[in-house]
Amino acid sequence: MKKALEKILNWVEKAVVGFSIAGLMFMVAIVFYQVVARYFFNRPPKWTEEIALVTMIWIAMLGAGIGLKNDIHMRVEVFLSVFPIKIQRIVEVAIMLLIGYFGIQMTRYTIIMVQRLPNRLAATGISVAWMYLPIAACGVLIVACVALKIINQLMMLKGEGKQ
Repeated sequence: MKKALEKILNWVEKAVVGFSIAGLMFMVAIVFYQVVARYFFNRPPKWTEEIALVTMIWIAMLGAGIGLKNDIHMRVEVFLSVFPIKIQRIVEVAIMLLIGYFGIQMTRYTIIMVQRLPNRLAATGISVAWMYLPIAACGVLIVACVALKIINQLMMLKGEGKQ
């Protein structure tokens, strides 16, 4: 199970990085187009702001979701480092369970929110679900990364018990 989850998350990470690169290039292009249209033609398109915003939300939320896999989020380890390794691993599992619960709630409440919000964005007319869907995806990625981290911590705990 661990190998399959690692393989899936590695594939997802590569897809997120590729999407982020393409999304950033797309955002730069449409914002550049907006600036040129505003200052040279005095006719800025209304859709570019919304599309750039939605793209930025997708990039940020997918990156945050996969960031847990690579431990790129901030954390304070001073307090934890005073405990023995076994206690550190147990506390790490507890922290991961809390983070996983947060990911589940993120996904759950995002779905509820999308069902209750107005249906369309003002300038483009696209569904607001496209703006909030990455939050739910981030929650799912968080849960998957937490599952992998808990499996790793439990395997290390099990390995330490044999020594």
